[in-house]
Amino acid sequence: MYSKEVIIELDKIDTWVDWEVLSDAHVGNGNFDDKYFDRRINAICNEPYRFASFGGDNWDMIIPPDPRFKDESVKLKTMALQKNEFEDRCSDLFKEQHRYIECGLEKIWYMQWGNHEYKSRIITEGDMKRYCATEAPAPMTFLGSKAFVRLDIRFHNKSLMKKTLFVNHGAGSGRALKALEDLTVNNEADVYQMGHLHEPMGVKRDTYYWNDKNKHWDTKEQILVNSGCFVSALRNNVDQWFEQKGNKMQTSKVGTWTVTFKAYDNEVSQHG
Repeated sequence: MYSKEVIIELDKIDTWVDWEVLSDAHVGNGNFDDKYFDRRINAICNEPYRFASFGGDNWDMIIPPDPRFKDESVKLKTMALQKNEFEDRCSDLFKEQHRYIECGLEKIWYMQWGNHEYKSRIITEGDMKRYCATEAPAPMTFLGSKAFVRLDIRFHNKSLMKKTLFVNHGAGSGRALKALEDLTVNNEADVYQMGHLHEPMGVKRDTYYWNDKNKHWDTKEQILVNSGCFVSALRNNVDQWFEQKGNKMQTSKVGTWTVTFKAYDNEVSQHG
């Protein structure tokens, strides 16, 4: 498993930090919502303290000779075409990444891979590391499919807030809340994040802990979020995976989810 420390230096002591994971874009799939993806890229680029991560299934990767390939479902039928489309649509964000790196920050905190990548048999963990390090239009940190991120928000180099993020592409099926609750087992964090299930949502809940300052038990908030996706489940006059997988139909709701860190107020919130 991977891990990384992310340090954010604020311009003002009460500036909020927004974090938006762009997960399950499935670039190359015929159901990819390019207009919504473009809007989210523009929003991230236009807000200095809105940061991004790529949460896996960045590319669809179901291409010939994959037995799951269906010509009617896939628009871009090679890995190169899918990567080129992804890089073109993220070009402004990659430019921002270069600019932030020059200032000692990162606009893109990391990239993960998802089941559409690691089960594709056409891209390896080594390929992903090389892509993030040298082949992508801007360097990024590769964090596998599961990782811990330690976020340290500072003002004048003095820490205002430290939070632990447990970040995941996700796996399995079912509802997002149950999957997120499963992530809390044997993993200690302040924010639990996953994608995979195409169900943008978030909850805030309390958990008990020992407060060293007060010398007794206390409660603190935990945030659980599913980052959503950029593909719809169904398309007119095409019979695809969502129709064929079983009797219980599932939706794939296009949308993202944002976690906001208000360091000065010692508050973390989430919203869609």
